[in-house]
Amino acid sequence: MIDLRHALVLAILAATLVLMLVRPGARSEAWYAAAGAAGMIAIGAVPVGAIPDLAGQTKSVLLFLAGMMLLTGIAERAGVFATLADGCVRLARGSGRALYIALFVLGALVTATLSLDVTVIMLTPIVATIAARRKLDPIPFLFACVFVANTASLALPVSNLTNLLVFARLEPGFVGFVRVMWLPNLVAAAVNLGLFLWLFRDRIPRRFSTDDLAPLVVGRWQLTAGGITLATLIAIFALGLADRPLWWAAIGGGGLLAAVAWERGRLKVRHLKRDLSPGIFVFVLAMTVVVDGFRRAFLAGRTIPVPHDQALAALTGIAGGAIGSNIVNNIPMTVLALSIVDGVPPEVRHALAYGTLVGVNIGPALTTYGSLATMLWLTLVRRRDIAVSTGDYLRISLVTVPAVLLAVGLTLIAVLVVQGA
Repeated sequence: MIDLRHALVLAILAATLVLMLVRPGARSEAWYAAAGAAGMIAIGAVPVGAIPDLAGQTKSVLLFLAGMMLLTGIAERAGVFATLADGCVRLARGSGRALYIALFVLGALVTATLSLDVTVIMLTPIVATIAARRKLDPIPFLFACVFVANTASLALPVSNLTNLLVFARLEPGFVGFVRVMWLPNLVAAAVNLGLFLWLFRDRIPRRFSTDDLAPLVVGRWQLTAGGITLATLIAIFALGLADRPLWWAAIGGGGLLAAVAWERGRLKVRHLKRDLSPGIFVFVLAMTVVVDGFRRAFLAGRTIPVPHDQALAALTGIAGGAIGSNIVNNIPMTVLALSIVDGVPPEVRHALAYGTLVGVNIGPALTTYGSLATMLWLTLVRRRDIAVSTGDYLRISLVTVPAVLLAVGLTLIAVLVVQGA
């Protein structure tokens, strides 16, 4: 039976989600998430004393983002991404499709070996620069950035912070994780690329001019910023292999580059607000509170039934992860899902966990707020005054995400059956 408090929790959750989707007044999603969190606290659904623990759950995520956003903001102003953009254009030799495929593959490799947030933060400025300089329609290329970040984030534990959460809880071993997930990851990227080449077939030019390309000139500051950025990325990968927090490298690299930039007069206080985008951090913390209010009201102390068949357990994880991520964002959903995974029989625990990863990694691309990477991407796109409405986004995501989820889900089930994972 639903009492008044339960009804209020549902009302606050529903209102928060609707407002984030509609965005009246074109305000950031963070405003509505914060209002929802305040509502949960006000009705007593989340005790004030629980806030420090909830903030602690997102600490590593927020520190990683802060470091990488600071690092890449400075690197962008140093011209690092403009130089990389010129390199991509030269490799494509005037072919629009070749350029598109090259950027998509680059994004897939960066996502798999580093993380989806790194892909969004680094690739979006490159793509925006290419589109502006080559006078290309930026939308197909920008959508490639955000979708390859979400769909190609299954291969390694370091590919996605959701992977790290599940990896730490299940401890399948680095090699064990890769054995299960590399093929679903490859299928996801391939299906996504094929769909985008079809969906944007009239917007990706067959040819573009490269006649005005000037010789590449790399200055000392560009080399310094690029070197620190590269060293940070290598450190992130090394820490992932060593099962150490990724934020160590992100904060270290971002802090070092910021110190060097400040000393050289290339970093101002006004840059910090632009680079760090405080709304992202407010959103993560606020949605964690909103989700915790729902958990306390409806899930605490309850056992969630899960099929005892591996294939069905995987499908349950995929569906639950995808739907839940598009309701409350994928990071809070992963934390919520892990509490369910812990309570299922050992014989289906890994199948449910891997299925959940597919759901919380690929499924959130359906909406603009389902994935933190998508929100970062929107922040970067809007910063460049490129219009991407919720309707524009949904017209692409409603075709792409279900198809990719279906292909990857069938692949995962086949892998689990063959390996007996």
